[in-house]
Amino acid sequence: MHFTTSDISLAAFLLMRGIRIISAKREKGKFIFVFEDYENKTNELSQEYIMSEYPRYDASLRQVKRMLYGQ
Repeated sequence: MHFTTSDISLAAFLLMRGIRIISAKREKGKFIFVFEDYENKTNELSQEYIMSEYPRYDASLRQVKRMLYGQ
């Protein structure tokens, strides 16, 4: 079984939690990450990600980068 996402932050979180990545590519300007999900852990981990402060940190990091690069 596989889990696919285009969210780079979620992909990093899943890697951090030990989920094996099968492929990472860019198609038509969009990222596509495919993870191994033989133990059906990715849905639970996706919920953990959403409920954590990690998305807030990621948004703040992007805001700081926009300020630095004038976008």
